[in-house]
Amino acid sequence: MQTHQRNISPANGPGRANAAAANPPLLMLKRGAIKPAGAVATYAKIAAPVLITAALWSHVWVGTAASVALTLVAVFFVVAIARIRRQTQSSRGWAVAISFGERIWLNRLQIPIPGELNAKLTVLYLAFWTGTLVALSGGFTASVILTATGLIVAYTAMAVYFQRLVHLYRTMKEKEPLYRFWSSFAENDNIQVKAAGAKQQKSALARD
Repeated sequence: MQTHQRNISPANGPGRANAAAANPPLLMLKRGAIKPAGAVATYAKIAAPVLITAALWSHVWVGTAASVALTLVAVFFVVAIARIRRQTQSSRGWAVAISFGERIWLNRLQIPIPGELNAKLTVLYLAFWTGTLVALSGGFTASVILTATGLIVAYTAMAVYFQRLVHLYRTMKEKEPLYRFWSSFAENDNIQVKAAGAKQQKSALARD
């Protein structure tokens, strides 16, 4: 009589299940709620409207071909900077909170957010893009009125939009463990041990 032994893969064993249960943030990250960009992306968003509008305005001085090239360079620069995801220990500044809030808003289909905040953010987002498009058309047509009006609308909407994003992040990080996890910074244990040793050495020297 031949017996058959079933091999249980470590990847599917109970240890794997327990490890997964102990790391809910990692599982939530795999479902699509990736960690957002940092402060640099927020700065890029602030600079984008005026930078691209100025590039469009340049056709008045350098010609159409050079203006198109400058505009493409400006767009590429803004997009490239906005995609930078650099994790630093200073993850509690206003620019980082804005980036986190925006990611939470974009992730609202997976993790719902308060309906009132969602409605306000949607209106502000549309107002920002309306002002930006007006400013860009002003740069394309060399219209000072369109450019100034568009930039005023865009940056006013952006300022309020950023305030609401910070409020959204502060609200949601108290409700979802994932969003609290975003503000953590993983450090190497060896680095922590060395830092503690250096601190103790300094204390000993100070006592001597």
